[in-house]
Amino acid sequence: MHNADRAVLRIGTGIGLATGICYGLALPMPHLGVIMAWVVLCRPGEPLSLGKGLLGGALLLAVMVGGVLLVPLLTHYALAAVLLVALLLYLLMQQAMAGKGAAAMLLIMAITVIPVAGLIEQSLAIAIAQMMGLGILIGTLVNRLAHALFPPLPVAGAAARAAPAPPEHPERLALRAVAMVLPVWLLALGNPAFYIPAVMKTVTLAQQSTSLNARQAGQELVLSTLMGALLAFALWLGLSLWPSLLMLVLMLALMTLWLARRLVRLVAGRFPPSFWSNAWITGLILFGPAIEDSATGKDVWLAAAMRCGLYLVVAGYGWLCILLLEQWWPVGRPLAEAKLGD
Repeated sequence: MHNADRAVLRIGTGIGLATGICYGLALPMPHLGVIMAWVVLCRPGEPLSLGKGLLGGALLLAVMVGGVLLVPLLTHYALAAVLLVALLLYLLMQQAMAGKGAAAMLLIMAITVIPVAGLIEQSLAIAIAQMMGLGILIGTLVNRLAHALFPPLPVAGAAARAAPAPPEHPERLALRAVAMVLPVWLLALGNPAFYIPAVMKTVTLAQQSTSLNARQAGQELVLSTLMGALLAFALWLGLSLWPSLLMLVLMLALMTLWLARRLVRLVAGRFPPSFWSNAWITGLILFGPAIEDSATGKDVWLAAAMRCGLYLVVAGYGWLCILLLEQWWPVGRPLAEAKLGD
């Protein structure tokens, strides 16, 4: 079995274990824990040790909770808060293009999603922060277990992996990403309950846009959103056959195996790994709240249709931003895609 096959099995097994832990323990917003586990499992290289994972999760939790401190700033000094968030977004997007994508995305979540949630209720912001930090810890644990079950084979005499080519104008790409996130974030300040998922979606699209040019943007930003909706629909139909924790774990594990084969390019296709990763995160953002809506007696299909429509509008807006900014201020060569599972 090749290393790419082992990488697929590690990711699929890890997501299955993370799903069982998050939903089995009835954690708040368990789909966030699964998303965080996905981020950790897709991280290339050696797995984090449990000590580093514990330290990283604690630091992330502290940073996330620190995002709550932006709430009084937004309330009393709105302009200063908006300028501060814009500056932090710009700096973190540059860090993402410097090879720290996973950490940068989590920090971007801290300064965008957490303050918006805090405008609704402080306890909600703290709960989201705790779930994201706990998700990193769960992801680290299941990643270690998956590596123990499917360890990578040593490759004798293998050459060092070439680093992806840096973008020509990282500062322009960072500003382009900020232009995508900031308007949606400002809308969320007016209606936090409705726009929180849209902010999460916009953050993933903005980070994905740093590796896209205007020609690719339409098919990847919009089609990955549609693919995510299709994945969530398939998961919901499968779970409706036998609503149980075991069926949920099996469905997410099998779907992850199908996606991971395309993520590591075991299956040839026209879309890069970022497309499949974004599609799966979109699917989880749609599927997780649908389970909670069903448990509370809400209309699942209406809520899902509203979320999906909102995500498509966000994706279309992101595409339009890239097209306009590419004409006025070209970014040159975008960030090259890195190949996973080698």
